Amino acid sequence: MVIPEEREDAALKHSQALAGDNTATYEFRVRWPDGSEHWLASRSAAVFDASGKMCQRIGVNWDVTEMRNAELARQEKAMALQESRARSEFLARMSHELRTPLNAVLGFAQLLHIEAEGGTAGSRRNKLDHILSAGEHLLSLINDVLDLSRVDSGELKMDMRNVPVLGWISSTLPLVEALAAKRMIKIQIGHLEGTVYGDETRLRQVMLNLLSNSIKYNRAGGTVSVYAHLQTRPALTGQGPDRQGVLIEVGDSGRGLSEDQIAHLFEPFNRLGQEGHAIEGTGIGLAIVKALLVRMHGAIEVRSTEGVGSVFSVWLPGADALPERAAVASSNGTPPNAAQTQTTRRLLYIEDNAVNALVVQELVKRRPHLSLSCAADGQSGINMAKSLQPDLVLVDMQLPDMDGFEVLRQLRACKECAQIPAIALSANAMPEDITRALQMGFSDYWTKPIDFKAFLAGLDNLFNAS
Repeated sequence: MVIPEEREDAALKHSQALAGDNTATYEFRVRWPDGSEHWLASRSAAVFDASGKMCQRIGVNWDVTEMRNAELARQEKAMALQESRARSEFLARMSHELRTPLNAVLGFAQLLHIEAEGGTAGSRRNKLDHILSAGEHLLSLINDVLDLSRVDSGELKMDMRNVPVLGWISSTLPLVEALAAKRMIKIQIGHLEGTVYGDETRLRQVMLNLLSNSIKYNRAGGTVSVYAHLQTRPALTGQGPDRQGVLIEVGDSGRGLSEDQIAHLFEPFNRLGQEGHAIEGTGIGLAIVKALLVRMHGAIEVRSTEGVGSVFSVWLPGADALPERAAVASSNGTPPNAAQTQTTRRLLYIEDNAVNALVVQELVKRRPHLSLSCAADGQSGINMAKSLQPDLVLVDMQLPDMDGFEVLRQLRACKECAQIPAIALSANAMPEDITRALQMGFSDYWTKPIDFKAFLAGLDNLFNAS
């Protein structure tokens, strides 16, 4: 009556019990004739004859299904409670982190509104700088949360390949040179040997985060060291041979961490008491680092001494024998004919938000060879496309009368508009949204908030402008 897939294990436990002369206790599952499954506990003891030889075993089996189920329910309840508390803490921290820059955006915007008729140009520029900085911080927070969400859910696609450690780390160093110079931090590069198997973009993201933290939380005039060497790690039980890999260590001469801080180091939005200091950060970077390394079958550890500094150790599997997978090329749309770039090109922007439309209008003004028309809903945009015959249509994906996919469908169904390139311009930045839009026929997918330089560079690329 033992569950078929567990019979071998149950038989082993039974034979071990018979072979010994000690008390034996174990549990196993059975299926009764009515189809119900039960857990039985078995306990037996040896019986000895007058000469001290074991002659038999005597024992009992009893049903422990209810006890098992009660324990399982208790564990599930405790886990649900723990997850609920963790979620509440996460939301509380996230709310604080979002409200801080938002307060700057709203506060300085209101001051500018009050001073609309007065104030100096320098004062207005200073307030605008604060608004811009706070807005960029908000965008960084949102991007980090999306990154963490994609990694945790398994939706973040990895382009796994063999990546030489020297090239990967060397390409990251220029990104932190300005920050290091500002803090008078000396970066010491040791021997960088080996090749790892991972996603090169995500590897740079990991190293950029670790280097930035080592600089920001260092003392002025301190040092940051980076080196890598080959290291073999024991395989997990039953997981095959030992794993060949590379250990990368990033050390600093900063303030160090306490044991309690290390215990909470990888919690999202936990700034470890640094919220009131002037050091910039979202408190989510290390959580992303750990999640990315887990996805790449790596690990991260930290050792630290307060007042002396910290060392972050990243272990990654070495290069495997599989052929590298080619990176998927992103779609950049189809550039118009170069001979047409000297003439004025017509753009149509279908967008129901007046502020978003105004931002794009101001941007397009910086390109004299481009003219822009706007439509406030999908149907108006389709009608304008038929009459204007623009060279490019920018489409917001959430319109009051239809979504961007329906706009594209109707444009493609129209003989006059079927060949006009269409680019999605949306605040939906999840990978599945972008993938679906490209599969449905959009030439490209640009996200909001608009990065001015990237937006203008995209237009220049499309229309071959210098």
